[in-house]
Amino acid sequence: MRRPAVEALAASLRPYGELVALRGEEVWLLNATNVIDALDEARSRIVRFDDGDILAIESYAFDAEKIGTAELFKLPMRASPVFVNDVFVERVRKAGLRNVSFEPVWTSATTD
Repeated sequence: MRRPAVEALAASLRPYGELVALRGEEVWLLNATNVIDALDEARSRIVRFDDGDILAIESYAFDAEKIGTAELFKLPMRASPVFVNDVFVERVRKAGLRNVSFEPVWTSATTD
């Protein structure tokens, strides 16, 4: 992120990770540290290796109760993408940040 994004979002990002400045640059990376095991494997489309480990997730479904009000999180699996909710997306839009896009990737699910 560049300085305008950091200035607009730093307070919102702090509960969910750390901003790391790149040496010699006016750029920061977000190291997301908020890990939530909210993937609903039964409702997600998952491609698995023969041993059962996850190869890829083609569509995500999450347990909304586990996510709660978290605006940003990642899954406990290695190389998890970072997920944000609508509140965070709206915060970015209201800040007038450019060159930012979001892709809807999941459906909500609740435990029965």
